Amino acid sequence: MAKAAKKAKAQPPRKDGRSAALYYMRPEYIAAVRDKAAANDQKAWQFVEQAVIKALKDQDAWHFVERAIKALKKKA
Repeated sequence: MAKAAKKAKAQPPRKDGRSAALYYMRPEYIAAVRDKAAANDQKAWQFVEQAVIKALKDQDAWHFVERAIKALKKKA
């Protein structure tokens, strides 16, 4: 008989609107992010968030973000 899966505690929404995401990366990329973020007095998540924003803008994909923002505003 399979063990019952642990239920994750529902966390209250953050005030800044962020939510958690899990992405898998090679260990050397993770170490590089951690090192570069520390060198810039940042948290790793801040470094990654800035890199993602830059990549979306550089690849002309920022409209996906704008569309998601509009969809969230319609729900509210």
